[in-house]
Amino acid sequence: MHALAQFILKGRTQAIVVAVLAALLPLLFWISAAAVSLVTLRKGATKGGFILVWALLPAIMWARQGDFSPIIVIIGSYLLAVVLRSSVSWQRVIQVALFLTLLAGFLQQQFNGEVLAQVVQGVQNLMMQSPQTKNSLSGESQWLLQATLGVFDTLHFAMMLSSVLLARWWQSKLYNPGGLQLEFHQLRFSPIFTLALLALTVAATSSGGEFIRWVPIMVAPLVIAGLALAHGSVAKRSLGRSWLVALYIATFVLGPYVITMLVFFAAIDTFVDIRNKIPASQ
Repeated sequence: MHALAQFILKGRTQAIVVAVLAALLPLLFWISAAAVSLVTLRKGATKGGFILVWALLPAIMWARQGDFSPIIVIIGSYLLAVVLRSSVSWQRVIQVALFLTLLAGFLQQQFNGEVLAQVVQGVQNLMMQSPQTKNSLSGESQWLLQATLGVFDTLHFAMMLSSVLLARWWQSKLYNPGGLQLEFHQLRFSPIFTLALLALTVAATSSGGEFIRWVPIMVAPLVIAGLALAHGSVAKRSLGRSWLVALYIATFVLGPYVITMLVFFAAIDTFVDIRNKIPASQ
């Protein structure tokens, strides 16, 4: 990865080659998005935009075949890189990512509704094959539609952020060692933003399924903030990576319980600033 970042920044031609080839290959468009973001972070929006145009050529090809994910992630990551370069604020980046995700979800449903409907139908048919879910999902096709769309939206949100994070990590490794780590450890949302996310999550959850699509998208930023709190606290106490490994294993195994805990502590941290109250290791 370090050598790839050096190659991308070696010149315009090298960046174009990586961005185009990665966008052409299935499921590697996030690397293309990261390449565009790296050039944008390092050299500015104009030069990054030139690489973006080339990366969009294969992305448009995929869109013509019904897959809008490459074009959504590549354009979204470029815009997030522009925001990060100008603001140096991950809260602002996440706020813009939320807006772009909601906009992309709406546009995709308008212009790619038939393909989405086929995917949802395939998911529903697959789940109906299980006796455990067949009875519970009967008559819940609208809920399943919204839940499936929510998964797609959340994946787009995660991939846009992941591509920008990868680009920022590349930039940090080459020019500012430890810079991304420090930025992530200090990530903490404003009270207004946190309360807005919590209010929208509660409203969507209590809507009876009509707006269940937006629940994972509103929860995702608070989960990220909770992980940032965990990483920052572990680093301040010099506890070692084993604590973080245990956290991620617990998240994978226990799922909703750990996610709820991360959201809870992220919300508290907004008002209390937990990391500031934790004594540093001697």
